[in-house]
Amino acid sequence: MRLRHPHLHPHAVLLLLVLLLDFQLDAHAQQTVLCTGKGPELQFNETVVLPKGEGEFVTVRHIVIGGSNQVIGKKLAEIARERYRVRPVKNPDPIYGKARLGYMERNYPILFERMKGVAQAFGIDPADGSVDISSLPYNFGPPASCSMICFPGSTTDTGHGLIVRSMDYSNGTLSEMLGQKPHPAEKDIFSEPYVMEVYPDKGYPSLYMSCADLLSGAWDGINSEGLCVFGLVDLGRPKNLVVTSGTRVIGLHPPQIMRLLLDTCANVEEAKIAMLENRIYDVAQGIHYLVADRHGNSFIFEVNHMDQQAYITDGGGKPQVMTNSPVWALPPPEKYPTRFDDEYDSLYRYQVLENLLKEHEGKYTFSFMVKANEKVFPRKDTSSLGGGPAMTLRPVWQVVYDQTEVSMKIRFWLKDGGSDGEGRSELVMSDWFDFALSR
Repeated sequence: MRLRHPHLHPHAVLLLLVLLLDFQLDAHAQQTVLCTGKGPELQFNETVVLPKGEGEFVTVRHIVIGGSNQVIGKKLAEIARERYRVRPVKNPDPIYGKARLGYMERNYPILFERMKGVAQAFGIDPADGSVDISSLPYNFGPPASCSMICFPGSTTDTGHGLIVRSMDYSNGTLSEMLGQKPHPAEKDIFSEPYVMEVYPDKGYPSLYMSCADLLSGAWDGINSEGLCVFGLVDLGRPKNLVVTSGTRVIGLHPPQIMRLLLDTCANVEEAKIAMLENRIYDVAQGIHYLVADRHGNSFIFEVNHMDQQAYITDGGGKPQVMTNSPVWALPPPEKYPTRFDDEYDSLYRYQVLENLLKEHEGKYTFSFMVKANEKVFPRKDTSSLGGGPAMTLRPVWQVVYDQTEVSMKIRFWLKDGGSDGEGRSELVMSDWFDFALSR
């Protein structure tokens, strides 16, 4: 199935969605459901584009939401409350909550407005620091590992900047991730991702993949200016016990900084400054970031945990690869190991992708990008990232963002099929879905 929105003004496309309510999707999707908010500012539409089939892993929903940031925050909080029974997490002390409110008001006023909406949904005084209203975590677990390549428009056959990424994550619940027995009705951590299409009254419209946090859980995305952001596990940073909500750390966690970039930045120069100006803290595992604009510029942002120095690695207008190895600390190619016991080893994946780029002649095509990314899909048991014995690392989604069309093509892992003689699973993936921001 392919879903694509015509290039219309944001208000026009929302009206069009209302008019198309009776349009029947194909047999692999459910009917569109319109939910109109209580406030006249809110425009909201939700569609189940990929319901979970027998023996399959994922249910995918597409949300189109517009209005003031406060009503957007309120609606997302209502979904979190009613669908996932989310409640704001208590802060260690109200002083942490008040400090967090002040930080957001100064550094991220768009999120500050959404937090007011969260407070309204839960009947909380927005100035009350006793609970954390900056996140709405659900099915939450540690960050995911991934592999990706950024292709500037000058290197592609269409002339469009294209970025391919696989979101690799384990099936299983948070309890299983922690080596415990799952609770009744506990869901797999990444089994309910959302394609979020957001048109706020302040801030750039954006299209992004959200999971684990309904308020600001962006893992990759693009905004109306063609700026793309991605977050991948950085194995150069230590694991920790920090959580997204109710923590003693004041700043922005990884999905929040990515959401800030989508909300406020039009190019990589603005994104670099925003990342350097903010305090970004790790949750469970360190993250590094790739940011690219539609003008062919890209950079990788990393922080050395030993001295807290930030490293910015510019793409220089060439394809840029990122897996889970800190790029600033990579050895020269001649010193790469010649043998890897685990084919999902991060440095091995980095080397495979770099070699595929070097060996390719001519412009890069969509087909090449997808097949290159498939070369490093997790198909076997791996010891690289831990997890319980019942958990299997898989590409939960594979996405390609088009910076000219301001769109994404995305498909999802459904289940494993057969396997080859060496234990590599055949992955059963969904059809490709198309989504685009309205213009």
